[in-house]
Amino acid sequence: MEVGDVINRKDRDTIVSWLIENRITIHYDKQPYVYKLQVEYQNLKPLILDCKNNYPHIWKEKLKILCDGNIKLYDLFILEMDNTILLAAPSTRVKPKNQQQEELLKRIYR
Repeated sequence: MEVGDVINRKDRDTIVSWLIENRITIHYDKQPYVYKLQVEYQNLKPLILDCKNNYPHIWKEKLKILCDGNIKLYDLFILEMDNTILLAAPSTRVKPKNQQQEELLKRIYR
């Protein structure tokens, strides 16, 4: 199995178990298959999260090296990792009705 080469596993049951644990869908046509990009993403994800935590200023440069020129994989990581910043932005505009609410909003949005 090619997946086994990427994740360093040989046993078929272990490979299938790894795919299920990492939420990779196994598709069926004439035989079962998965998408290579999903496997590579899940395989590198713990290492990339480590880099992001340990080297917050240069993790993107390290990501380029670890993706080994695979632009699609790099773009997928950037999209997933930077998505948390986009979710933190407020989506509703709130107008305070009194001084107490205004002070509360100032504390929240510091």
